[in-house]
Amino acid sequence: MRKRNFNINVRVTEGEKKRLKRAAKHYGISLSEYLRKVGLNKKLTEKPSKKLYEVYASVNDLRSNLYPLDGRILERKLSYIEQRILSAYHEREEDDSGGDDKNLGG
Repeated sequence: MRKRNFNINVRVTEGEKKRLKRAAKHYGISLSEYLRKVGLNKKLTEKPSKKLYEVYASVNDLRSNLYPLDGRILERKLSYIEQRILSAYHEREEDDSGGDDKNLGG
């Protein structure tokens, strides 16, 4: 990693600082990293919620145990995963403060 030796001081209001910190937290990065990425037009990717990580683990578990399952069990497991995905999405939607995300449906 490059050694960062230089500072850039930027004056902001208290409200702006809070909004910048909240935005950095949303992406799961430090305020400095957020400002660097935004200032250099780097891509920002959202930090997935804990619920989405858990759903991802459920999908991987299902995939590794897929063949011995009968259709009814598979249907129940897929329905459960679907509900968890929608729950995680809607939880994230409530956390957003007026973002421009498009509805996924559901």
